Amino acid sequence: MTAEKKPGYDIRSILEEMKDEYWQGLSEAEEAGEEQQEYITFVLGGETFAFETVYATEVIRVPKLVKIPRVQELIAGVFNLRGEITAAMDIRPLLGLPQPAISATGRIIVVKSERFATGILTEKVEGVTPLPVNGLEPVITSLGGAPREYIRGQLNLDGRLVMMLDIAKLMNAPEIVVEHNP
Repeated sequence: MTAEKKPGYDIRSILEEMKDEYWQGLSEAEEAGEEQQEYITFVLGGETFAFETVYATEVIRVPKLVKIPRVQELIAGVFNLRGEITAAMDIRPLLGLPQPAISATGRIIVVKSERFATGILTEKVEGVTPLPVNGLEPVITSLGGAPREYIRGQLNLDGRLVMMLDIAKLMNAPEIVVEHNP
């Protein structure tokens, strides 16, 4: 019995080709597997902002806000969130942003810090988006000429600029946290 070689059938070349395809697939997966994290994206003062979803507990429609006399301008009012009185904050002045009227698309993002929960008033919530962690660039300070101390960086996402909000730093800002020692 003699083994006849079939034309075009060489086990070594087939295995070599399979090995090359395997390694090519791994390198493509590494390139595509850029580390991403989920962010909630929203609009403030006409600009797109985002922060990590771990800080957001929910997004709600803007309820009737009860104004509180003699509080800082950041507090737009308070509202009842399932039996809890919660402050709605308008952080646009803190970020040096214009304050167009909140329309029907406006939402409140309820955020929790180590100390308290509050609502951030937004003009529009765009949704939850996975964004690359290592794609963050330094903030361009000339953008609007406003102070950007609560911005971690910016990200160019499909031709639009997304400002990454440092929500942990913002929630500890002296303008927001009022220490009361009786």
